[in-house]
Amino acid sequence: MRKRLIPKVATQALANAKSRSVVPIKSTIEAIKGFPNKLVIFKIPASPYFWVRYYDSKPIKRSTKTENKAEAIRFAKNFYETLLVNKRLGIGNNSKQTSFTICAQEVINVDETKVKRGELAGTYVNSQKNIINKHIATFFSNYEISDIDYALLDKFKTYLYEKQLSAGTIKINFVCLKKIFDYAQRNNIISASPLLPKVKTVDNARGYFTLDEYKHLRRTTANLVGTISEVMQKVGEGDDAINKKLRNIVITEEIKQLIPFMLYTFIRPTDIKNIKHKHIDIRGGDEGEYLFMPIPPSKKHSKPITSMPRATVFYKRLRDVRIKELKQASADKDAKIDISDDYLFMPQYANRNYAYAKIARQFDVLLAQAGLKVSVDDDVRTLYSMRHTSLMYRLKYGAEINPLKLANNARTSVEMLERFYLAQLESSEYTKDLHAKKVVRKRDNKKESKIAVSKPVHPSLLQLTDKVAKIIDKTGSKRGITFSADGEGFVIK
Repeated sequence: MRKRLIPKVATQALANAKSRSVVPIKSTIEAIKGFPNKLVIFKIPASPYFWVRYYDSKPIKRSTKTENKAEAIRFAKNFYETLLVNKRLGIGNNSKQTSFTICAQEVINVDETKVKRGELAGTYVNSQKNIINKHIATFFSNYEISDIDYALLDKFKTYLYEKQLSAGTIKINFVCLKKIFDYAQRNNIISASPLLPKVKTVDNARGYFTLDEYKHLRRTTANLVGTISEVMQKVGEGDDAINKKLRNIVITEEIKQLIPFMLYTFIRPTDIKNIKHKHIDIRGGDEGEYLFMPIPPSKKHSKPITSMPRATVFYKRLRDVRIKELKQASADKDAKIDISDDYLFMPQYANRNYAYAKIARQFDVLLAQAGLKVSVDDDVRTLYSMRHTSLMYRLKYGAEINPLKLANNARTSVEMLERFYLAQLESSEYTKDLHAKKVVRKRDNKKESKIAVSKPVHPSLLQLTDKVAKIIDKTGSKRGITFSADGEGFVIK
């Protein structure tokens, strides 16, 4: 006898349109203690997870992605905080963004606005943006900003060290983090910024060219002016590696003047992009002509720079070459040439970042050809090394100068001079100061008192001296009184 097969009947009703929607099961709706009643968690028929809902003119719902009630309540609190942040900042509610992510993006937006107003440099903002997006946003993207405390920040510090970042780079990351917390505090998103872990850094002395190295660099530059060097890039590994040509670098007469110009003016490499002839005024001084340069601000410094006298020689060469070029290109050879609004270096390029890149590439070629790319301390040298050389030469070979005056003129701080420049001076360079004696100045207003010690006298003469004194008192004179040769008596004439 065959066994009859009975089809199985589904024990659960098919989901209808209502069960598929995010409609709360009434018995599961629960308000969050300490928060507005409009914030609730609940469950729906179509999902095993808890959901959260908040009414803000219209219901806003999110899945908590958890079946654990305690975790769902914690998610709801963070969800509510994010809604408040979005509302304060005028940002639409995005379920993929936490309050920290929003604040970090707003810091970037504020700084980009400052760039448009000319308050910040674009390169600085781009660098900060890269720092935030690379490690900070990666680590904190899932955290609400109010949940970030010292313990979590210390874990972030360990995370950065595990990425084998230098102490200086780690410190920059925490500087960016502080800006984000400060922004959140100013906008009442958090009541106070958390305490940041300290990052111990060791100051690395700035690399500079010794006097012999600088002379060698100048000679190499003079020999290579007009030559073309090919820059190659090694592609692949082992036997399959090939050298791919990137570009040709032409060494110009311009960089021959640029190197000593930087040495005698203390300018930063980034200033090269912005210096125009109108920013340079040749003035007369006790030591000869010098350059007074109210150049555009850099690194938040705007004070004019006073050059060393020797800088005028190289500036005049640059000026004369530019005037000659424009006269040759002009149809009217007798026309007056005005170069005040021309850039001092690479004036033919309107894109100043490109102009600076061409100069920096030439300098790299010169360093490679001169064998000066890496110092004896394994520091990789760049165009910035000329700035360091300029300051070190003034400290080593110039007369004594107030560090504050030098710092102000070089658009830096005394602290930077002490940490990165003065620290490199050898003790032998302080010998003269260490051995110098204090000069005692005579006072004109007071008479000096002199103390003299008499010749030793035999005790027997002390009695005679008393008798002589009595005779002097009677006669009113000591004339005619002489002592005997043996000192035993005296004779009155």
